[in-house]
Formats: sequence, structure tokens, C-alpha cells
Amino acid sequence: MNSLVKTNDFLYFLGDFCIGPKARAAELRRQIRCKKIFAVPGNHDKDTRKLTQEFSWLGDLAEVSLNGQRIVLCHYAMRVWNHSSHGAWHFYGHSHGRLPSLDASLSLDVGVDTHDFRPWHFDEIRDRMKERAASTPG
Repeated sequence: MNSLVKTNDFLYFLGDFCIGPKARAAELRRQIRCKKIFAVPGNHDKDTRKLTQEFSWLGDLAEVSLNGQRIVLCHYAMRVWNHSSHGAWHFYGHSHGRLPSLDASLSLDVGVDTHDFRPWHFDEIRDRMKERAASTPG
């Protein structure tokens, strides 16, 4: 993680940060050098939810804008989300790449287990989403 994510980058975790006690989750957080980590806890993050000081932001759903692109972040996949009909993207984890791919969808499983167990960089996601848009009829 530390070789791919730099200290001043923004890192988004979409759940299942740590299955284990709060002390273990805090230790794992300390090992990541990135200062700005935004976390959307998952179903295995009972104690991670208690780490309000260790993360820059912690909540069940986030709406962000990156490079002008509106994005909805959640641990769970959604069929519709805020501004989904107006080009907003939706990123999620939870399903570990087991949901059927919807090539024309603006929704993407960005869990590390879908990406050689490394975090996705925004440029990679943007390229993937451009490919999807190009393959959409109409």
C-alpha cells in the first residue's frame, strides 16, 4: 500500500478495512503513511467504526467530486444513486468481484480484490469508465 499511495494522496476505503478489534484496526491504520484516508465502513468493520480520530472522514455514504466528476461511494452496490441519471459514478466494495459486470453501468466494484490486491488509482478508474461509455450504444 505505501509503495502505491503517497503521503499526500487521498485514499478512499469502501469497507472491510479490518476484521478484528479496534486496537488491530488502529494499528493497521497507523501503518499506512497516507494522511488523508476517507473510510466508508463495511459489514466487517464493527470496531473500525470507532476510529473517528484515525480517519479524515468516516461515514456510511459519501458523495465526492474528483477532477469535476461526481462520485457516490458506498460499501454496497446500488442500482441507482444520487445523480445516476446525470452521469454520476458509483463505486463500491463488498461483493469481492462476484457481481455480474454491467459494462454500460456507471457503477464499479473498486475493491482491491478486483485489482490484483492493490488500490485503484483515479486515472485507472477514469480510463475504465471511458471504455464503458464508449461501448454504450447510442
